[in-house]
Amino acid sequence: MEEKDMLQNEAAEETPADDNNKKRGWKRELLDWVEAIVFAVAITFLLKNFVFTLVKVDGQSMEPTLQNENRLYVNRFFYTPEKGDIIIFTPHSDPNRPYVKRVIATEGDTVYIDFATGDVYVNDEIIDEKYIAERTEHIGSYIRELMLYGEYSRENPIVIEKDKIFVMGDNRNASKDSRELGQVPVDEVMGHALFRFWPLDEFGKLE
Repeated sequence: MEEKDMLQNEAAEETPADDNNKKRGWKRELLDWVEAIVFAVAITFLLKNFVFTLVKVDGQSMEPTLQNENRLYVNRFFYTPEKGDIIIFTPHSDPNRPYVKRVIATEGDTVYIDFATGDVYVNDEIIDEKYIAERTEHIGSYIRELMLYGEYSRENPIVIEKDKIFVMGDNRNASKDSRELGQVPVDEVMGHALFRFWPLDEFGKLE
């Protein structure tokens, strides 16, 4: 009888206030989870948009340096394009597709491509391009238009405008780049491709 009375007393001790406390505790725990998820999403957004992002190569335009479906780590944090860098950019004319190209010239530089020899001149000097698949023969609509108006020659090269860059794919004759698109505004650049993390047997820093 004493044990039965004790159980009855314990049950009687549970009041509506205890019930409310349990509900408040459950709600507090749920709110903590929601706050944690929102915080994690916000951090991911900030990192992806301002610090780094991951990009998959689509196509053969950067062969032999990069192959189709390679995965790249791209730095976005306070990045300024420099000659020789491999960059990711999204042109306003094709905003849903990231382009992977190499920076050939930056603001103030001059560019002239001799399509007869395949040589690329930057500031009137031939650049050493050990990374290309083959010499440059494809002209592109941007340069072809300059030629049409008599605005392109060895004596009248392309002058890279303020806050713009000139980019080309390493697979020169299978690449849509500045020869087609023209000079690329720096504000279209997503970042600098620093290293390849897939496939694993090619993991490493990009040169």
